[in-house]
Amino acid sequence: MPQQLIYTSALRGIVAGQSGYCTVARSVAMREALILQLEKFCYYQHLSLSGGQERPIFSCRVVDIRGTRFHVLSRIQDAGLDFTGRTNFIAHHLAFTPEEIRQFPTPPVILRDWPGWVKSWTKEPELIEDKDDKYWTELSALATTTNVPAKTWKDVTGDEVNGFGLLEARAGTSFRVDVRDDEIVLALIAESLALLEVRDTRPNFRTAAWNYTFTTSMQEQDNPVDFRWRCIHSDNPTANRFNTPDCPALSAVRVSPWTDKEKENEETAFARIGRQPPRFVEQPKNQHIREGEDAVFTAKAEGIPTPKYQWYECDQREKEIKPVEGQTSSMLALKNCKQGTTRYRVWATNGVGNDSQSVPVKLEVEPAEKPRPALKIATVVRTPTQKPQLGAWEEPEPASSDSAKYISVWWLIAILIAALVISGGAWWWKMKHRPPKLESGSNTVSASAGSGMPTPVPSPTPAAPTNQQTTTQLAEGNAALGDAKPQSERTAIASLPSEFGLPVGWMEMPIGNVSNPHADYITNANIHSRFDLSVAANGFFTNRDDIWFICKTNTETDFKATLSKIDLDSASRRSGIMIRESQKTDSHFLFLGTSPQNVIVSRRDGNTWSSENGEKTTPEKIIFLQFIHQKDNLVVPAYSFDDKTWKKFEDYSFLENTQMTVGFALCSGDSTNRVKVRFFLDVSPKIVSARNK
Repeated sequence: MPQQLIYTSALRGIVAGQSGYCTVARSVAMREALILQLEKFCYYQHLSLSGGQERPIFSCRVVDIRGTRFHVLSRIQDAGLDFTGRTNFIAHHLAFTPEEIRQFPTPPVILRDWPGWVKSWTKEPELIEDKDDKYWTELSALATTTNVPAKTWKDVTGDEVNGFGLLEARAGTSFRVDVRDDEIVLALIAESLALLEVRDTRPNFRTAAWNYTFTTSMQEQDNPVDFRWRCIHSDNPTANRFNTPDCPALSAVRVSPWTDKEKENEETAFARIGRQPPRFVEQPKNQHIREGEDAVFTAKAEGIPTPKYQWYECDQREKEIKPVEGQTSSMLALKNCKQGTTRYRVWATNGVGNDSQSVPVKLEVEPAEKPRPALKIATVVRTPTQKPQLGAWEEPEPASSDSAKYISVWWLIAILIAALVISGGAWWWKMKHRPPKLESGSNTVSASAGSGMPTPVPSPTPAAPTNQQTTTQLAEGNAALGDAKPQSERTAIASLPSEFGLPVGWMEMPIGNVSNPHADYITNANIHSRFDLSVAANGFFTNRDDIWFICKTNTETDFKATLSKIDLDSASRRSGIMIRESQKTDSHFLFLGTSPQNVIVSRRDGNTWSSENGEKTTPEKIIFLQFIHQKDNLVVPAYSFDDKTWKKFEDYSFLENTQMTVGFALCSGDSTNRVKVRFFLDVSPKIVSARNK
């Protein structure tokens, strides 16, 4: 359960609660570090001393304590005078780990509606961990609170869709809230974060909502970088620092124009109407085809948010059903269907109410049509006095015997012409492919005047054939990465296709604009799953990508690879591993790899794009890369230079699902120069080192 610290300014010292129930602080040292960090947020500026108005302050922060991330919710208020006549205040904090926030509502809902907030306190500061406290149950129950339609945004701005405008505001924006009380401010933030459900396509949008940090009233002691949204009051001296010309009133926030009409319709309906369960407006229809043909079923469901689909194969009584792998759109496409009868049904779901099911449909596949046998001509021999007998496929004889003789003559002429054509063609082919004789020291053939055929020039006996062509081809392939290869490896390369030679289950996925992509895959007894890749592409940007992605379907297991060789040192070059949601240029992704200077991690998650540098590196330096799976479908990127000591980017943990793809991503930094990269899939460092000597 979350940890809560209650602190008053009139008392000193911190008393920790009993251990054993807490899932956050796993050691005494961690508990003490957490308490010290929470105590740093225990300050309150009494505005009444300078003629201002006392008001409670609500805030949401993300803090890092010894490599562990905590989401901290704080409620701080004036508490009058203590027994010595000094001003007093109460600070009440709740601290959550990333694993815990999935089961709770968004931060403004907890700050506004949780009845456990303490408004008076006479005891020592205390860290409470009682999991049987009734308030914990009420905290979980708030997860069902509905904040759409965005009624508060309609009351304040005249239109519910303006709640998206707060999500679009740049990080670190300050808002003037003089005429709004704290309940209204929290309601506006809660409704905007609820709208993430249609802006963030992850299964649990509330996880992204906890990264939108805020405070309802900035204080002089606050660190501005702690908050994405900063609310300010004119009677607070700190307003002079943040009330810049571009500081709008919260009531003046407006949504940006949409560029996607379909997205506009969905988001507008969600903000104004709220969630609606899915219902089918177009049912799939039965299909009747022949064996070997393709079948397509289509369906359409409406709902808010837009429903997602999953097709299932079922038996006649629908007692046994199984999902059709990879069929998660409104259309079910089946290739090269086999003879028989199969039944299908599609489910539509959007997280509202029960899943909606289509009517069951039937696919009937008949045997392929048999081709008609070729016409057989039966020869009938008879004497002049015999009555004609028709053969099995013989047509009735014409009345005139002269006509029959005439037809026979034409058959003989046709056969003779065909024989001449075949003989002439054979002679021409033989002459065309006859090897010419070359004169000594020359590779040219002279033409005999008037003959139309080349005249061979005498030459000495040619040397024995060599493997010159194979060696040249191999040299061209080796030049791509600038190294010489052992003989065992040359054979493997020569047998591979030159374009997109990928193993079964892997695919190439161009994201945005790429040019000159090339892939070779090599594996044998001495080489374990080597990928030689090259491409020209601009790279990653905040709102779109131009990269090449060599990937396979995500299997929800650790993905480990070795980046061993790079041929290009462009400042914008990126090479590494990536897990990605879709082929869209603005899709969610997690990338771990290298630039020319550093190890680098990048992530697009919801409406946020972030990147961070790790240790220094060089193109010649071998680096091991890994996506480590943890519980609750979280993936953590990690890297190593020796495959022993791994360094993780904990703050870049990524929530994945089975619909994502994982693999290698690379870009050169521009659309003309290519970067050439070599990856090994799950290879030990000794093998890699030996192979690159």
